[in-house]
Amino acid sequence: MDPKAVAFVEEAIRAVARGDVGGARTAVAEAYEADHSLGAVADAINFACWQIEEGGRVTTSTWNTLADAVGPGPLSSVVEESRS
Repeated sequence: MDPKAVAFVEEAIRAVARGDVGGARTAVAEAYEADHSLGAVADAINFACWQIEEGGRVTTSTWNTLADAVGPGPLSSVVEESRS
């Protein structure tokens, strides 16, 4: 994964955890622009943003989907830290 994209995905995940929908969507769009292989991550972030808008929180299953989308590595640690 492009290093610039990794930084943007990390910011998107942290923004979701803060409930910052605009920040999350902007960051994941930048990540996808840098690395088009991030479609599943972008989908998971956008779904999490929708959940925040609709219900004020991200469900456990959506956090799990996001963890699966980022796969093993440093971004999975960011997901685990952010979901708690």
